[in-house]
Amino acid sequence: MLTSHADLNRHMAFMRIRTDAVCSLCQEDEETVLHLLGECNALYAKRLSILGSPYLSYEELGNVHWHAIMRLAKASRRF
Repeated sequence: MLTSHADLNRHMAFMRIRTDAVCSLCQEDEETVLHLLGECNALYAKRLSILGSPYLSYEELGNVHWHAIMRLAKASRRF
């Protein structure tokens, strides 16, 4: 997850394992680590509850304690 080499659609499409890079939760953007943890509309409420903000930029995610990020990742059920 930290290196973006996760079993997410964008990475799997890059490796030609999947043909579609779209987020399986929201169907709105490419499914990347940044998208899921900071931007995915389907995780809006979980992100707000766990991280205290509905949306987080790359820089903001860098300031979040790793334990909270892992809680959100686990709650997403995509990692």
